[in-house]
Amino acid sequence: MIDLKELPKYSQRQDSLSDQLSDLIRVADRFGLYDAADAIEQIHKNIDGIKYGCIVDLEPEDEPMECVLDDPEYSFRDCIFAKKGMRKEQCEYWKIIK
Repeated sequence: MIDLKELPKYSQRQDSLSDQLSDLIRVADRFGLYDAADAIEQIHKNIDGIKYGCIVDLEPEDEPMECVLDDPEYSFRDCIFAKKGMRKEQCEYWKIIK
Protein backbone atom coordinates (compact mmCIF):
# COMPACT_ATOMS: atom_id res chain seq x y z
CA MET A 1 0.00 0.00 0.00
CA ILE A 2 1.21 3.49 -0.86
CA ASP A 3 1.61 6.03 1.92
CA LEU A 4 -0.09 9.07 0.41
CA LYS A 5 1.57 11.32 2.99
CA GLU A 6 4.85 10.75 1.16
CA LEU A 7 3.52 12.23 -2.08
CA PRO A 8 4.13 15.93 -2.67
CA LYS A 9 1.22 18.34 -2.52
CA TYR A 10 0.71 20.45 -5.61
CA SER A 11 -0.96 23.83 -5.98
CA GLN A 12 -4.46 24.14 -7.39
CA ARG A 13 -4.74 23.69 -11.15
CA GLN A 14 -6.67 26.09 -13.32
CA ASP A 15 -7.36 23.79 -16.27
CA SER A 16 -10.81 22.44 -17.05
CA LEU A 17 -12.72 19.93 -14.95
CA SER A 18 -12.65 17.56 -17.92
CA ASP A 19 -8.84 17.70 -18.08
CA GLN A 20 -8.54 17.22 -14.32
CA LEU A 21 -10.86 14.19 -14.36
CA SER A 22 -8.91 12.66 -17.26
CA ASP A 23 -5.71 12.97 -15.24
CA LEU A 24 -7.42 11.61 -12.12
CA ILE A 25 -8.53 8.50 -14.04
CA ARG A 26 -4.92 7.85 -15.05
CA VAL A 27 -3.68 8.40 -11.48
CA ALA A 28 -6.30 6.03 -10.05
CA ASP A 29 -5.27 3.39 -12.60
CA ARG A 30 -1.60 3.76 -11.66
CA PHE A 31 -2.43 3.27 -7.97
CA GLY A 32 -4.50 0.19 -8.75
CA LEU A 33 -7.74 1.93 -7.78
CA TYR A 34 -9.64 0.43 -10.71
CA ASP A 35 -13.14 0.76 -9.24
CA ALA A 36 -12.49 4.41 -8.42
CA ALA A 37 -11.10 4.97 -11.93
CA ASP A 38 -14.28 3.46 -13.40
CA ALA A 39 -16.46 5.69 -11.20
CA ILE A 40 -14.49 8.80 -12.17
CA GLU A 41 -14.81 7.82 -15.81
CA GLN A 42 -18.61 7.68 -15.44
CA ILE A 43 -18.58 11.17 -13.93
CA HIS A 44 -16.34 12.32 -16.79
CA LYS A 45 -18.77 10.91 -19.37
CA ASN A 46 -21.67 12.78 -17.71
CA ILE A 47 -19.79 16.03 -17.15
CA ASP A 48 -22.48 18.08 -18.89
CA GLY A 49 -24.89 17.17 -16.09
CA ILE A 50 -22.65 18.67 -13.40
CA LYS A 51 -23.85 22.09 -12.27
CA TYR A 52 -21.84 24.76 -10.52
CA GLY A 53 -22.91 27.73 -8.46
CA CYS A 54 -21.68 30.40 -6.09
CA ILE A 55 -22.23 29.17 -2.55
CA VAL A 56 -21.00 32.20 -0.60
CA ASP A 57 -23.17 32.87 2.49
CA LEU A 58 -25.60 30.18 1.39
CA GLU A 59 -28.35 29.35 3.88
CA PRO A 60 -29.48 25.68 4.00
CA GLU A 61 -32.76 26.45 2.19
CA ASP A 62 -31.14 28.67 -0.49
CA GLU A 63 -30.24 27.64 -4.02
CA PRO A 64 -26.70 28.39 -5.23
CA MET A 65 -26.58 31.42 -7.51
CA GLU A 66 -24.76 32.21 -10.71
CA CYS A 67 -21.43 33.92 -10.34
CA VAL A 68 -21.54 37.68 -10.97
CA LEU A 69 -18.56 37.21 -13.26
CA ASP A 70 -20.90 35.35 -15.66
CA ASP A 71 -23.30 38.28 -15.98
CA PRO A 72 -22.32 41.11 -18.35
CA GLU A 73 -24.21 43.60 -16.16
CA TYR A 74 -21.85 42.92 -13.26
CA SER A 75 -18.11 42.97 -12.86
CA PHE A 76 -15.47 41.85 -10.40
CA ARG A 77 -16.34 44.98 -8.35
CA ASP A 78 -19.75 43.47 -7.52
CA CYS A 79 -18.20 40.64 -5.53
CA ILE A 80 -16.03 41.18 -2.46
CA PHE A 81 -14.06 38.01 -3.28
CA ALA A 82 -13.32 38.79 -6.94
CA LYS A 83 -10.17 40.44 -8.21
CA LYS A 84 -9.53 42.06 -11.58
CA GLY A 85 -9.05 39.42 -14.27
CA MET A 86 -10.25 36.62 -11.97
CA ARG A 87 -12.17 33.67 -13.43
CA LYS A 88 -14.98 32.13 -11.40
CA GLU A 89 -13.09 28.82 -11.35
CA GLN A 90 -10.41 30.52 -9.23
CA CYS A 91 -12.88 31.36 -6.46
CA GLU A 92 -13.19 29.13 -3.42
CA TYR A 93 -16.98 29.66 -3.40
CA TRP A 94 -17.54 28.40 -6.98
CA LYS A 95 -18.46 24.78 -6.22
CA ILE A 96 -20.24 21.81 -7.69
CA ILE A 97 -23.90 21.80 -6.64
CA LYS A 98 -24.65 18.46 -5.01
